[in-house]
Amino acid sequence: MQVRRPIEWFEIVVRDFDRAVKFYEAAFNVQFNIEQMNDMSMAIFPYPEGQTGGALVAGECYKSCQSGSGSIVIYLPADSIKTTLAKIEQLGGKTVMPCMEIGGNGYIALFTDSEENTIGLWSPVP
Repeated sequence: MQVRRPIEWFEIVVRDFDRAVKFYEAAFNVQFNIEQMNDMSMAIFPYPEGQTGGALVAGECYKSCQSGSGSIVIYLPADSIKTTLAKIEQLGGKTVMPCMEIGGNGYIALFTDSEENTIGLWSPVP
């Protein structure tokens, strides 16, 4: 049996697409690839071919998904969690759990974004 990635793709449902794109681009210094498909808007995170990817999404088909529900937490990489959390707070996000060490596996923190989603940060041990 072939071992597969545990996650192929993730989507962060957002209420205000433009606001969320600005928030994430500024907080993580990324440039999204924006795509429109029917009534759906997607801001695709840059990712290497063959790796797990994801996007910010908005559209009529996502109306039943509650932005900010916090039922699943994904972790985005950060070179410096403290610096990234400071940027996030300047952009209107909030720290939910400050940076903490997770043994020899690095550091994590939680924040809420501009759409009230709870998102995790992870950085490796330096």
